[in-house]
Amino acid sequence: MAQTSINNEPKPRRLRGVGTYRGDDFTFTPYEQGEPAQRNVKTCKGGKVYETSSEKAPLKVAYLTCPANTPDAWSEFTSQLERLGIKPLKPVVMPQKQRLVSEGGMEVYLNAKDCQLTYQGTIDLGHTRNWQSEVMRQLQLIVRSLPAHEKFMKIINKIKKGGKK
Repeated sequence: MAQTSINNEPKPRRLRGVGTYRGDDFTFTPYEQGEPAQRNVKTCKGGKVYETSSEKAPLKVAYLTCPANTPDAWSEFTSQLERLGIKPLKPVVMPQKQRLVSEGGMEVYLNAKDCQLTYQGTIDLGHTRNWQSEVMRQLQLIVRSLPAHEKFMKIINKIKKGGKK
């Protein structure tokens, strides 16, 4: 309902829409009353899938995001696609583990199904004077970076609550 002023006349309001001239006729269609630009919208954390209503060629659009410092972006994107209901025609063998850390000669993988954490590191003995300090540096890297990963923390909390051990 439009707001009215003291003399009961409706106040003018701005509308966004499409105006069309055909000869001497003018028609205006507000955006709220037109066709939606996106149909069949599905969303999940970090992703969105929808169909466009283009007359030339309707499209199916997938919008996926992940943090730039994610070591395993492929796994993050494929898990979003699965949550959005987009599956390949042929079955794809997904990796059992997701890489959480990949820096400084150290890689850490999380296997959520089996609640296992695997880490592997490389130490160049020819360039490292003290191999013990290099091992400690890599372990500190793991300890500092793991709490930032949501999937890792979900598994830890599940184990604390008496889940799979």
